[in-house]
Amino acid sequence: MIIGDLTRADFKRDLPKAIADMCEYLNTLDLEGLELGRHDITEQVYMNVMSFDTAPADSKQAELHHKYIDVQVLISGKENIEYSVTYPTLSLYTEYNEEDDYRLTPEIECKSTLSLRPKMFVVFLPYEPHKPGCNVDNQSVNLKKLVVKVPVDLI
Repeated sequence: MIIGDLTRADFKRDLPKAIADMCEYLNTLDLEGLELGRHDITEQVYMNVMSFDTAPADSKQAELHHKYIDVQVLISGKENIEYSVTYPTLSLYTEYNEEDDYRLTPEIECKSTLSLRPKMFVVFLPYEPHKPGCNVDNQSVNLKKLVVKVPVDLI
């Protein structure tokens, strides 16, 4: 997992080239003005822009991916993301959905929590469980965010 902030002048420092290039591209966009839905960036990379209300963490499912890296950028609002960098016990997850590249579980082992503010980004590598869209301070808020899907073989 990698955490960063697009407002920092050195946001690309030490990032893998594909992730650094993607973050640089995102910094050229009017993020607030992005339309909701899927946006193809290259033949292999795309992003989903979404808006939704956060919810209590215990009401959400955690996800992990096999083939794609998630680059999640908060555009507006605030959210907590539960995550773990410990290799997951896959038997606690649903069967792998190959078409949409995910497995789900209600609880994350050895979890930590990250609070995002606008223009912060977090990169989840394959097999790093994460539960985005969780309430901050037990308050539900509407947020807008994007998730860039980068095939792991580009890294």
